[in-house]
Amino acid sequence: MSALDKAHRLLAPRIAYLIGTRSAGGTGNLIPVSNVTAISTNPQQVCVAVYNQWETQSNLLTAEGFTLSVPHMDQLDGVWKLGAKYSRYQYQSNAHKFAESLLTIDESVCAYGPIVPDAIGWMSLRILQHLDFQGDHTLFIAQVEAVTFNAAYVNADGTPGAEVRPVMQITGNTFTTGADTITLPYAEYS
Repeated sequence: MSALDKAHRLLAPRIAYLIGTRSAGGTGNLIPVSNVTAISTNPQQVCVAVYNQWETQSNLLTAEGFTLSVPHMDQLDGVWKLGAKYSRYQYQSNAHKFAESLLTIDESVCAYGPIVPDAIGWMSLRILQHLDFQGDHTLFIAQVEAVTFNAAYVNADGTPGAEVRPVMQITGNTFTTGADTITLPYAEYS
């Protein structure tokens, strides 16, 4: 394999978000995805790239929206288990996968998909568009409809309130998190 085949690794570490979806039949799914970024703050919009061969991609193609939870480092083992196909864990069903993760998962809060209520925070997003660039991922553009910040980690305005340690994937099964939080002063306008 050439360096070009692994160029995406230069973009690490990336936060491992938990994307919650529902199948057309209503079955909930929750997987870690690190290809997520904000693309607008007014209105609040994000894009997520999902591997084409995953159940989540199929769910998103027929869904109105999805959820996004931000797990903290204490939840790493459960996050890894939720990435069943990628982490090679095998489960009989998504319900078994949820149980084996040992995470608190709530399937009733949002119609779009399950969330992790004790994560750093979570949001529900309405899908605006999906784009297929003939690669191995599909890009989904979505607008935030609701957000919940967990007061144990984040203030009501979204700023850190305590030690916020999101799960960050370097590559494969290698993870890290932020060690220090540093707040710098803004410059004075003249």
